[in-house]
Amino acid sequence: MGHTRKRVSIERLAVEQLSRMLQAGSSRVFNCAALHRNVLAEGGAPGQFLFKTRDLNNAIFMKETYPDDDMRESATKPVGTKVFFSYSEKADLDGGRSIFLNDRNLRTALQFQAGMSDSPESAEAEADLKILKILDDLPSVDPFLFRERMEAEGFDPHPGYFEMTAAEFGRVRDHVMKQFQPIVETAFEGVTDANRASYLKTLVNKLWDASDMEALKPLLQAMQIQDSDASDTLYAWKGVIYYEHIFSRRQEIWKDFANWLNTESRPLDSMPATAQATLNDQVGQWRKLYQKRWKAVHLMLAEYRNSYETLFRDHKSPEPFIEFLHKSGKRFFQIGDSMSRIDHSIDLWRTYVGDSSMRYLRFEQLSSLSRVSIRILSGS
Repeated sequence: MGHTRKRVSIERLAVEQLSRMLQAGSSRVFNCAALHRNVLAEGGAPGQFLFKTRDLNNAIFMKETYPDDDMRESATKPVGTKVFFSYSEKADLDGGRSIFLNDRNLRTALQFQAGMSDSPESAEAEADLKILKILDDLPSVDPFLFRERMEAEGFDPHPGYFEMTAAEFGRVRDHVMKQFQPIVETAFEGVTDANRASYLKTLVNKLWDASDMEALKPLLQAMQIQDSDASDTLYAWKGVIYYEHIFSRRQEIWKDFANWLNTESRPLDSMPATAQATLNDQVGQWRKLYQKRWKAVHLMLAEYRNSYETLFRDHKSPEPFIEFLHKSGKRFFQIGDSMSRIDHSIDLWRTYVGDSSMRYLRFEQLSSLSRVSIRILSGS
């Protein structure tokens, strides 16, 4: 009985902290319900809604580790996406139903829970299922990645669903495309046309869109990419470039959090020695998991950067970069999952310490925060 109470307490705590994340924002949570309310407030019309099935627009999507061995073994990715339908009109997490997007019973559940058409010929249902697959295929629900994938698949919903201005999207896009330029110049170095610069720019745009594979054939052949894998490989590379960009911008807050873990993660109040020992173990595990995630991201991005510069800066063997491209899909998901977990744990920590210079917490706060943070960072 005691074990049950403890489990319920921890599960409840996790729900409470995820509720905080819905307010603070997280790349592991896509609060479509809140964004949909904003779109409505801005005058968004049905033709601009993210989903054709009305109640899907009132759902919350969360990246989560699969809860059992059977689901993990059958899944193609280590982290799944759960859709949550709240019982409350406020779309909070106090009560509701949820299902993973790769569940074999998803279509039936969506018919029952969201009113999705059960007709196999429903164009609206097929469009919604395609968007759900886009969400499920992303390692995190960063606005840039989601918006870019939606555009690539021909969807153009209201921009309010992405929480990213057109200018900001353009800046990130330009950053990604700058890294595309050298590979295009290398693969098409024989181009002697007077309009070479314009031609290469067109090819960079084609590489971004990853749609005209015939035009990109010399590049695909040079990088030993199979036609059947080209679209996914190029998209994963694009995603790794994006995460590298975000990683460099996150370092200050990641280091600040690491400093807090090392120097300020001890309680303000006193407690019995046994409780202190338990807390010390928890914080130690928390610290190790954080370091492990950070190191993993650093090493994978360094692997990419080194392979890229070996080829395009040092003009040496293309083999490391070709090897990277062949495993870019796996790396894209691993990097995105680890970064989103780190960001999630930091955003959660900030809801406790706020902007105060006094960042020590009381025992109960620190113990609760450490338990949930361990769950986030470990993927359990």
